[in-house]
Amino acid sequence: MLRSSARLVALGLAVIGMGCTEIDRYSTAPSESYCGAVTLSSNFRTGLSPRVQMRLQLDAAELDGEVSPGVVWTFEAAAGDQPERRLLDRAPLRRIPKIANDPLSQLELGDGRDHSRIFALTPADAQEDSLLAVVSLRSDEGVEVRLVRPGLAGTASKPAPPGRSPVFGLFTLYRQLGTCGF
Repeated sequence: MLRSSARLVALGLAVIGMGCTEIDRYSTAPSESYCGAVTLSSNFRTGLSPRVQMRLQLDAAELDGEVSPGVVWTFEAAAGDQPERRLLDRAPLRRIPKIANDPLSQLELGDGRDHSRIFALTPADAQEDSLLAVVSLRSDEGVEVRLVRPGLAGTASKPAPPGRSPVFGLFTLYRQLGTCGF
């Protein structure tokens, strides 16, 4: 009986150890980034141009830790009279401390998403309202990032002030060498 209990304890510790390794595989090396573009469908995008790209560097071991688990950049190439734009420029994924005590910390977004967490992001322009980032580790080795800002509802005659308009964008990112070209 004692021997069988010791085996169960050892098996339990091995499973716990594998869990850490399982999530750690999503971490990027210093020479890597997760790269991708916003989903083109207007059902999954508002307040963002279809040209927006995202870059994420991630330390997955810190997803539930005390420090920021990563940093995010966005890049939108110039087009016509629209200049190049960076909504996020090396923005740290910031913890929202009280979420850890809420069921939102156990967020489940469906099949194919192994681990999801919610963070805050500060835009490159400090005058703009903050964003939420929902980061999901995918079973296909990718990462999904949803950017969300409820913003102010504007009208055609009186749009929301710059940096305070609603934003929603779904980005599917995959690991690459380098900095995604920006």
